[in-house]
Amino acid sequence: MRNSKWMKGVAAVLALAAMLVFCVPALADSPAAPNTFMVIRTGNSGKLNLRALPTTASESLGLYSNGTTVLVESASNGWAYVLVNGRRGYMATQFLARMTDGTNISSGTVMYVRTGNSGKLNLRVGASQQTGSLGLYANGTKVLMIQRIGDWAYVNVNGQRGYMMYKFLSFDGSSTPDTPTVDPTKAVAMVVKTGNSGKLNLRETPSLGARSLGLYANGTVLQAVSLGNGWHWVSVNGKIGYMMSQFLASYTAPVIPPEVVTPSTMYIRTGNSGKLNLRALPTTDSNSLGLYPNDMAVTVLATTGEWANVAVDGKMGYMMLKFLTATAPGSPVTPPSVIGTAVVRQPSNSYVNLRSSQNSEINNVIAQVPSGTVVDVLSWGNVWCRIRLTNGQEGYMVAHYLEKK
Repeated sequence: MRNSKWMKGVAAVLALAAMLVFCVPALADSPAAPNTFMVIRTGNSGKLNLRALPTTASESLGLYSNGTTVLVESASNGWAYVLVNGRRGYMATQFLARMTDGTNISSGTVMYVRTGNSGKLNLRVGASQQTGSLGLYANGTKVLMIQRIGDWAYVNVNGQRGYMMYKFLSFDGSSTPDTPTVDPTKAVAMVVKTGNSGKLNLRETPSLGARSLGLYANGTVLQAVSLGNGWHWVSVNGKIGYMMSQFLASYTAPVIPPEVVTPSTMYIRTGNSGKLNLRALPTTDSNSLGLYPNDMAVTVLATTGEWANVAVDGKMGYMMLKFLTATAPGSPVTPPSVIGTAVVRQPSNSYVNLRSSQNSEINNVIAQVPSGTVVDVLSWGNVWCRIRLTNGQEGYMVAHYLEKK
């Protein structure tokens, strides 16, 4: 009988412990604030897995103990897509609880200064901009956040404690946060579509309260690197940030739809000592995202007429196909073989333009070939033919002005 009572007592204690564990507030699906920091609460002394996919059978990317702070970007079906210690992955929502103002993390949560400019961030004596400064700290400086108090964070920086403005701290471990590494093969072309004449903000983090990195008008084409619940992580004009998914639509090229190809490596070959522009859009009037030298490797993701959608140096944009080659630097270049000859025939017996590309509406004339000139034909076409002159010059000529020999 005594043993029976003892067993019942133990059972009651265990039941109470279980109730306490599962009374920890769980994270609801689709949180209203995607940028909310959450605190892991596993209810035991163990650790929580960061999964590659939203399933317990997926690969574990790491184990994180109670008290670790994570950044929830989206949540659905019992799983949250989170950022923790610079890694992204999935955690079970039942083990996450909201970290409200005043939450104390005794061990300190690692964060980094991120002011968004070349300046530095003040460590203040108190939670006010009117208090004295204990020092200035540059972007990328590692700090330990002990407690959040409204718009301020109580932190430890190199052994010195004080207050920093919370909005200028980032959970992302990159010391150069404005140029994160992206996987261009997983990017999706999209376009800004706000439904009015306004512009759309590119946000530093997935939150309406986050700092704006720029405003982009309707029709702006961008690359969606990661699709989220309410927010997409995007690359636009060389900048990386977040845009609200409801104001983005799938992109269709205005004239020639992009032909998606298996990502392949090509090399810049401009034919001179200059550099090649990476354009934001497939047009020479578009903004340049950078200049890249001959022989530099780029990844071709798709082609649009005379343009290639490429990834290079962590950026995505467009380069002219005629200045790209599959031949690696140092490899022997085999000139195109001659498949025939032709005579240039101009009705008024004057000359015909030799062009660098198959387009008669742009300034691409490289030579004026007199009527009656015999040329080598490298490829025949219904509209354009590729030819070579006796001096070695190669280019395109309208097929109508060539008479086969």
